[in-house]
Amino acid sequence: PNEFGAINGHVEKQLDLCHALAKLLGEKAAAEKEYGRRVTELARGFRDQLGSAYASANDGQSIDALALTEAEVAGNEPLGLMAAANEWLQQLEDEGRMHTQMGSKTASDVADELQKTVGLLSDARTQGLDFHRKLLSERDKIYETKDKARTQYEARSKALVASLQKQERATSEKDQEKFRQKSERDTGLRNQAKNEYILQVAVSNEVKRAINHTLTPRVMDAMQGVNERRVAAARRLLLLLMEMQETAVAERAQGTRRAAHVLARVRPDVDSAQFVRRRIDSGMSAWDEPPDFRVVVDYAGGEDDSMALDGESQAILRNMCLHAQREASRAELEARAKIQVVEQARQTLGADAPLSVAGDERELQKAAEAERDAAMSELEAVQFQAVRAAVEQRLGPVDQGSPHEFKSHTVAISKTCDYCGESIGGFGRKAAKCALCEYTCHAKCQLKVEPSCTGADSEAKGGFLSMFGSKRGRRASKSLHRRSMSAVSGDSATSSSFDSAAQQHQLLQARMSMLPMPASAAGIDPAAAVPTMLRTPQGTALSTVRTDRSDSFGSGSRSSISNSNNISSSSAYGGGIAAANGGAWQRAPIPLTAPTAAAAATAAAPKPGEDSDLVPVLYDFEGDGSRTLTVSAGDRVRVVEADSEGSGWIEISVPRNGQQGLVPASYVDMDAYRKPSPPSLPSLPPRRQQPAATPATALPVLPTSPPSRADNHSTSANDGHPAEEYVVALYDFTARDENELSCKVGNRIRVVSREIGEGWIQGALGSSEGRLPSTYVEDEH
Repeated sequence: PNEFGAINGHVEKQLDLCHALAKLLGEKAAAEKEYGRRVTELARGFRDQLGSAYASANDGQSIDALALTEAEVAGNEPLGLMAAANEWLQQLEDEGRMHTQMGSKTASDVADELQKTVGLLSDARTQGLDFHRKLLSERDKIYETKDKARTQYEARSKALVASLQKQERATSEKDQEKFRQKSERDTGLRNQAKNEYILQVAVSNEVKRAINHTLTPRVMDAMQGVNERRVAAARRLLLLLMEMQETAVAERAQGTRRAAHVLARVRPDVDSAQFVRRRIDSGMSAWDEPPDFRVVVDYAGGEDDSMALDGESQAILRNMCLHAQREASRAELEARAKIQVVEQARQTLGADAPLSVAGDERELQKAAEAERDAAMSELEAVQFQAVRAAVEQRLGPVDQGSPHEFKSHTVAISKTCDYCGESIGGFGRKAAKCALCEYTCHAKCQLKVEPSCTGADSEAKGGFLSMFGSKRGRRASKSLHRRSMSAVSGDSATSSSFDSAAQQHQLLQARMSMLPMPASAAGIDPAAAVPTMLRTPQGTALSTVRTDRSDSFGSGSRSSISNSNNISSSSAYGGGIAAANGGAWQRAPIPLTAPTAAAAATAAAPKPGEDSDLVPVLYDFEGDGSRTLTVSAGDRVRVVEADSEGSGWIEISVPRNGQQGLVPASYVDMDAYRKPSPPSLPSLPPRRQQPAATPATALPVLPTSPPSRADNHSTSANDGHPAEEYVVALYDFTARDENELSCKVGNRIRVVSREIGEGWIQGALGSSEGRLPSTYVEDEH
């Protein structure tokens, strides 16, 4: 009986859960109805768009013409995408209606029914609880009657004891008789009260046993019955829901299989064929080839539409034909290479897969890009082939001859054009120079020159000019350097690599032995005077610097700075050629060992602009958000413009966020910044410079406010006189005597004279004037 409360609480909670389940099913039904309505709306909307597209392509026909019959649906004939899409849209619309109906049935047959059942069961539980409370109330009343009978019995017993005591204390017979009679009455009343009390105790015990062992268990069983009816109702309604869903899923699966069967029969070429057929049948595809263009000349003046063949024109046409022949071959090769990429993509996708619809998307994009590039190369080849065909139609087959290899060339001093005889100096310094025979002419004259190149100079067969002075010699020098670098920077320095390097040393020694050697250098051990490799403090050039022993080669000799090609070859073997006073060449000492790994690493250093050109930031700096940039210690940034004016500021860019601005030069490790190596000087090399000091570890002092960009390029107004020429320094140059002019990268220098000697110009910077190498500057644009 004491478990009645627990049973009642359990049933109450379970009924609450059923109530929540009914609410859930109701909300699910509402959501499913909304989903079905939305799907139906979307399907109808897209079907309207499909109908508009179909009507515009089929003279206003309705989309109902696309509807497939049951036989067509069950067939296996190829279909177009539009008909299959129409079938799928119909299935999608049916699916939306099915969800709407499913939602309505779920709400009425399951959710609402469960809610009603829960309400009835809750009423039954409440009635059982009220009845149990009534039983307990009746029991309490009986217990109260029993307690009253006991109280009455105890009161009568006390009255009887008092009467007996009074009888004993009476002194007269009259008093004794009176108290005796009273005692007899009290005894009768006590016995009656006692019997009443005993009866009430018996009733209370029976009532207690009836309530605890009969009536209360019945109420508890009724409560359990309520709970069992709850479970049965929930089970029945959920099974009904599952049956409804199973039926809906089966219908949906059938529709899905139907649509899948139709869509599987779609072929990409059917749509194209249908479109072409409609265009042909409607007559809209008729097209007339536009006529070819015709040459329009002054026929009235006696001209004809054929190419002019005066002497100069024939040479120009011949050169244009040869150029077109070479370029057409190049374009055809490029087109074939790109077509191979397309073929490889086709093989990757499979022989049966159309390139436009199947395969990996990245491969498709790669193939499509290659196909477009191939088309552009083919178009380029068509242009060059047209030029060649037009020229040969007029001139006949063109003999290739010996064409020149003209390269763009800048003439530093006045020079006569080898074709027209006019000067290339002054303001017309741009020229064309053959890389083989060094034939030099105006850029405008190169098309007029006959293809009669004599080739490289065959007289320079030995000595320094053959090894390093000519282009062929420099190419040989580069080849020696590459072989020596591969011997140093390979995975392991094998004996064969060093043997090859030793053979190159011997070859270089044999070349050098052909040069005259001054008497002052006699008896010097070549291996004892090995030049050292260092980088200038600005990081702009590699220098071959003589050691103390090189003084024996002449007191007037200086270390030479060679260009990047000569440095690669000469520094790889330690070979340095110094110019002595009087113009006589001297043989520098040559070591017989392979180049060091440090030299190889220096020679192979990456150029600025590459990823390895990032330099580290040494200290945190907070920018102002306009011109200056905020950076943190440890950031790796790229130097856009170095501090060429000595302002203390440099311009950088941050690769991780693309920001660009100014920061203090001392806040960045500029020792790690690689600038392009300057070209070789045209005369005696500069003295050795000391490397820049290492920046202090303490936070450096900030420079003054960053310069304005406009300050670096100020110009003066034109006052009517001839415009002054200016050049811009490409490299740092340090004057070696009072006749030379020092400059920094980016300095704007006024040209005083260009005719002071080949390879030099006379310039003015501020109040200073002097000569500087023309290869260290470029014309201001």
